[in-house]
Amino acid sequence: MFTLRAMVRKILLLILLTLLAGIIYGYMVLYPQFPIANGYAAKKMCSCTFIADRSQESIQNEDLGIGPLALTKTKIDRGQQTATTSIFGLRPRTAVFRNDVGCILLQGNDDYNTNLDIERPAMVDTLPWPMGNDTSYDQIPAEVNLTRLEEAIASSFDPGYIVDSIRTRAIVVVYKGHLIMEKYAEGFDKDTEILGWSMTKSITSTLIGNLIKNGKMALDDTGLFEEWQDERAQISLKDLLQMQSGLAFNEDYASISDATRMLFKTEDITEIPRTNRLENSPGANWSYSSGTTNLLCRLIRDQIGENHYLSFPYDSLFNRIGMTSAVMETDESGNYIGSSYCYATPRDWAKLGLLYLNNGNWFGDQVIDTSWVDFIRQPASNSNGIYGGQFWLNVGKSQFKDAPEDLSSCNGFQGQHVFILPSHDLVIVRMGLAEWPDFDANQLIRNVLGSIDFNDLNTSNSSELL
Repeated sequence: MFTLRAMVRKILLLILLTLLAGIIYGYMVLYPQFPIANGYAAKKMCSCTFIADRSQESIQNEDLGIGPLALTKTKIDRGQQTATTSIFGLRPRTAVFRNDVGCILLQGNDDYNTNLDIERPAMVDTLPWPMGNDTSYDQIPAEVNLTRLEEAIASSFDPGYIVDSIRTRAIVVVYKGHLIMEKYAEGFDKDTEILGWSMTKSITSTLIGNLIKNGKMALDDTGLFEEWQDERAQISLKDLLQMQSGLAFNEDYASISDATRMLFKTEDITEIPRTNRLENSPGANWSYSSGTTNLLCRLIRDQIGENHYLSFPYDSLFNRIGMTSAVMETDESGNYIGSSYCYATPRDWAKLGLLYLNNGNWFGDQVIDTSWVDFIRQPASNSNGIYGGQFWLNVGKSQFKDAPEDLSSCNGFQGQHVFILPSHDLVIVRMGLAEWPDFDANQLIRNVLGSIDFNDLNTSNSSELL
């Protein structure tokens, strides 16, 4: 009897110790991550609700249905245009919709009231895309095999165009300036704004290119921030653009890191990268850093000034090329989060690619200089040919073995892509929720190229928009 009683006590003690260890682990490891998970979910729910006009159920199931995000619960207040998220009711976070700066993740009180209402040009339904909305597909070049193109696109979607394992949401193909095919998953269409994630970096680059074109900045500018009175003063604008600043930055999204604290725990997303130490000599090492891109946004703000900063992406780029759906989002203090947060329809993302395909010219409007287009396609010296000026490259077929070496692309988390192929006069947009190995971008490019007969054609840039 004594032995049995002692055994029960030992078992109960073991259970108690296990529960205690779980509580300690949860408090020490998981609980500090709740503000990040809740912040991510609140921001995502707010933007997808008030920008993309999607249902809460689809956002929760598709965008937030993985890992600890699946534990989040969100209350949407349509009157106040807010989304408040928590896990088990703990450490809630709130994001608020502010018109043309999208949704802002609040850090406690709403201290800045950042807001923007911008006038957008009307897109005429009777004008052909990209100047209007007409995509009657009556100008498809004879060398395009539509059956093969349809098959190429269908193979990059889940069967039935649902969002399951391949998880493609949209594909748009533009050839010789014409939108020749587009397909969308169930629940998405031509008017659905989709987050580009790090494709936004290429937009930030384009804004810098516009300022350089107008003599407001130069690639060899140094002494970029007042507080950089040490060796960081040697960091040039070119170093930042090519991800070779030498600044320490932990680009890890699975833990509490520089990247997650920057995006989800600060009012000013430039504070962390701006105050980080130098760990390599400027220009000597390539290291992908979202913090670097947000420093570029701060430089734009310093150059433009407070009165015009928020409207600058719209005045200098979006309205000029008809990206009328684009919404670039800010932090609470009013810095554009140029590393990560721009929503636009797949058609409008294709317009960004078309701008670069045509060497920065949009129907006679030279938005950026051709020299800037050349620059973003120039590999950073230590990137092994994979990265240029906030654009990804394919030098030596380093990224996509079946794509041409002149390919450049805007790439984002979960397989967002704008592929620009100058030698084939082609832009391919893919938006989704999965990347390699679930989604094979190389296969998509190969199959689209295989649907067009390029034999004996002059496939250099047609410049039909000029």
